[in-house]
Amino acid sequence: MKLRNICLALALVGGLTSCYDLLEEKPLDFLTPENSYTNKKGFEAALAGIYSNIRTYFYANTDSWQNFDMLGVDIDLCSPRSGESSYPEYFYWNTLNADNSFSKKWWSRLYSMIYSCNVIIDRSESEYAEWVSDEEKNAIVGEAKFLRAFAYRFLANMWGNAPIVLKETTSPQFNYKSATQEEIYKQCKEDLDFAIRWMPDIDDQKGGRASKVAAQHLMAEILIGLKDYEGAIQAASDVISNPAMSLMKERFGKLIDFEFEGYDYQGEKEPWGDVYWDLFREDNFNRIDGNKECIWNVQFDVDLVGGGNEGNSGGYFGLERWIGTNWWMLKDVDGKSNWLKDILSGRPVDQISITDYAGNQIWEYKGDWDRDIRNSKYNMKREYYWTNPESRFYGQKMTEENLGNKEDLFRITQPTYMKVVTAKHHGQFTDALSGETHDNGRIYKDWYIMRLAETYLLRAEAYMLAGNLKAATNDINVIRNRAHATPVSESDVNMDLILDERARELFMEDYRINTLMRTNKLSEYLMKYNPKVIQAGYVLDDHLNKLPIPNSEIEANKEGGLVQNPGY
Repeated sequence: MKLRNICLALALVGGLTSCYDLLEEKPLDFLTPENSYTNKKGFEAALAGIYSNIRTYFYANTDSWQNFDMLGVDIDLCSPRSGESSYPEYFYWNTLNADNSFSKKWWSRLYSMIYSCNVIIDRSESEYAEWVSDEEKNAIVGEAKFLRAFAYRFLANMWGNAPIVLKETTSPQFNYKSATQEEIYKQCKEDLDFAIRWMPDIDDQKGGRASKVAAQHLMAEILIGLKDYEGAIQAASDVISNPAMSLMKERFGKLIDFEFEGYDYQGEKEPWGDVYWDLFREDNFNRIDGNKECIWNVQFDVDLVGGGNEGNSGGYFGLERWIGTNWWMLKDVDGKSNWLKDILSGRPVDQISITDYAGNQIWEYKGDWDRDIRNSKYNMKREYYWTNPESRFYGQKMTEENLGNKEDLFRITQPTYMKVVTAKHHGQFTDALSGETHDNGRIYKDWYIMRLAETYLLRAEAYMLAGNLKAATNDINVIRNRAHATPVSESDVNMDLILDERARELFMEDYRINTLMRTNKLSEYLMKYNPKVIQAGYVLDDHLNKLPIPNSEIEANKEGGLVQNPGY
């Protein structure tokens, strides 16, 4: 939403007051701020709207791979791909300018979230609001301030300078002033200080809503930005030492006894999975499911109206649909089509391609290809098989020799991260060729926004920047030990190692563009790992470590004050 038009939302939540007292309406059967922001239940409904927007904005806005543009698409982890050597550009990094649609889209979305938070915070003090206690009010306000800091975190990391708006906007304004990155970080810290004081602890909060632990986790990142490394270490330590939190190190959840005959769908079934695989199974994401590692997640439901991804509507949370290769659509040398198999296959359409960095390079580190469980057959599918009983290659590995169209070779050599694939589908659709039921690439599991493994990596980053390489090494090894990977030594520790470890552990969880911009590594990583940038030979300037302020915002702010970032 443009800052100058932010007042338009008032028609939905604020209403208008007549100039004539005699004509003043007394609403009895429709919602207004005066009859909706009156008690805890009404304010919680407003908070639910913000959580719903986070779910929609970041994961399920439309049936498109662009849902996941914050997570690493056209960056270093994944690329849009439509053919063997065709990488359609999304960001157009070599010509990125202030009319960029990504920048405009997320600027608008983040400020719409901030506006909604400001409404809750301001109206908590309204004469119409009735609270049982100050504690009840402060818990609601603290949650709104956490969500406001969550939005400003992206603005600080990805744009660097942006207006700080802390009050409900009730009329057009044309004089917004850019605040510096440091000023935005300081505002986030102030909001999070309040949130940490008043938000409920994690076991006292409902699933899907953020808790004090989420605020402490976010505080660690913000304090790294402020170069308060000791404060960041303490904030992360408050999360890690919380007795309610722990890394999952043993098998758990609904599919602990799951068996599978392997990706060739031949032979006897065998026990399948490991603890990392368990972390990404449907019904395993929440504390109620025994997951002590989840800090905050976005929630989807296949059966519940309002669940964000209901099966009967097809749903838009399509990680399984958009990530990975459509091996199941290929034909052998005899022209026999492969079959879609329901279990552990997914129904990808080959629009998001895993880069060589994410698919291979990070797993070669310290010779851990066969040791790191995150690269095991359970968590990374690297071989594809012919599954049509009518094919003479039935049960055999798909190879260049038995592939009908040799140009499709990349589709059977590109790995699939199995964290995005559902183990048991709900059977929403039926494949016309095989007769197998499937979910059309939709997944109905929740998804992590914050996970304890990331907290360890944030603390490792803060330790490293504070010069304590021993402590940083210990934290990184906590994550690597869980994965059965070779421990690192102090001489290994640098920002590149931490970013590699984030890629290994947090693929499609971390908001990767935010992380690379926060660490001023985006331009470097694009030139090292982005297939299109490498293919085209782009030489990218460091100004790309921050996004442009949208031209439309600068032009609308008639009285000036919005400062464009250098290079745009």
